[in-house]
Amino acid sequence: MHMMTGYMSADLFLAIAGKAGQELTVESFQKAAGGFSDTGTLVGDRAEPKGQKESFGCGALVRLKNGRYEVAVPFRCYPPIPFG
Repeated sequence: MHMMTGYMSADLFLAIAGKAGQELTVESFQKAAGGFSDTGTLVGDRAEPKGQKESFGCGALVRLKNGRYEVAVPFRCYPPIPFG
C-alpha cells in the first residue's frame, strides 16, 4: 500500500506538471493544480483541490505546522474504488 501511495503521488505530480506547460514554475504548477482533474487512473478519478480533503480507503490527512503534525482531516473510511 505504501509503495502504491508513493507511485500515485509521483504520478499525480507529473500529471499536474504536464498540464502546467513547458515553463514549469511554482506559480504555473499551482495554477494547474487549482483546476486539475483526470479519470481512469489506478486509484480512480482524481481532482484538485477536492483531493486535498478527501481520500480513499481508510485514513487521515495530517500537516506539519510549527514543527508539529496536526490532523488536517480526521480518520475516516471511504467507499472502495473499483479497479477493473
